[in-house]
Amino acid sequence: MKAIILQEHFSGREQIRLAISDVSKPQLTEGHCLVKVHSSGVNPSDALGSTGYFSHAQLPRIPGRDFSGDIVEGAPHLVGKRVWGTGGSAGLDSDGCHAEYLLLPETAIAEVPHNLSMNEAGAQVLPYVTAYYGLIERARIQKGENILITGGLGQVGRAALSICRWLGCHPIALVRQKADIQRAKELGWKAIDTLSSDHKFDVILNSLGNIHWESLISSLKRNGRIVIIGAKEGQRIAQFNLFEFYRANQEICGVNTVDFNFTQNAEFLNVLKPAFESNDLCPLPIEESGIFPLGDASAAYQAALGKSGGKRIVLQMHSPSY
Repeated sequence: MKAIILQEHFSGREQIRLAISDVSKPQLTEGHCLVKVHSSGVNPSDALGSTGYFSHAQLPRIPGRDFSGDIVEGAPHLVGKRVWGTGGSAGLDSDGCHAEYLLLPETAIAEVPHNLSMNEAGAQVLPYVTAYYGLIERARIQKGENILITGGLGQVGRAALSICRWLGCHPIALVRQKADIQRAKELGWKAIDTLSSDHKFDVILNSLGNIHWESLISSLKRNGRIVIIGAKEGQRIAQFNLFEFYRANQEICGVNTVDFNFTQNAEFLNVLKPAFESNDLCPLPIEESGIFPLGDASAAYQAALGKSGGKRIVLQMHSPSY
């Protein structure tokens, strides 16, 4: 099979040059199934991993965390199923999904929603799993709560806004500039570009590290929860008043999706599946210009580190027939 084999780490985005190699197809083992991978979302973490961003990443390795495909070998009742998933540390400290085939534990089977194409399915996984785990598992959002989503026009942000709508919450996107407010409005989202003393939220999903930190903490209601899903270098140190924080019964929740393997993430995806099928969840947008064949993986990785406008970048390993 053909696969990306990462033999070295690159010094930056423009230097990414990925080698596509012919390697042995994984051999079926007990308790596993063989998945023919159709597509895989290229996450910023995949591209950053190719530049040595993660100290625990191993070389050589097949990168890639997400996949959609169908089962071609395994237990007879499983063969032919359309499946999707994401593998936490897969593609970092073990071989991942940017290959034509993947060996998947039977415990990690999550079927693709019937109304999503293979390319759409491969594009949804990590952003939706991140938003699901942060908002539902950690922040325990409830119907009627006010939720602030920082970076609301990004990939995780859009997934989070959709999840909030699905569960009857009132989401607001915090965006960078006034032009983004109009973009959000066109997408059906309410957005703001600044925080004022009038803004109060039950839950804040924060992907900006310490940017706006004091304003975010001040905007948190009593019993409020702030979920941290990102903090780039230079944005990692934050201060706040511990006395006021504990007196208000507030919480800070850290979310690191690398900790969840294929099986754990399949549980999350199985909860999300019916909401996609009922159109209560809105798939993240992809365009033809964002779909790359495996042979153009270098360009796909570079695009994932560029300004995507919330659109997903997808590697297509096999052309789907449906």
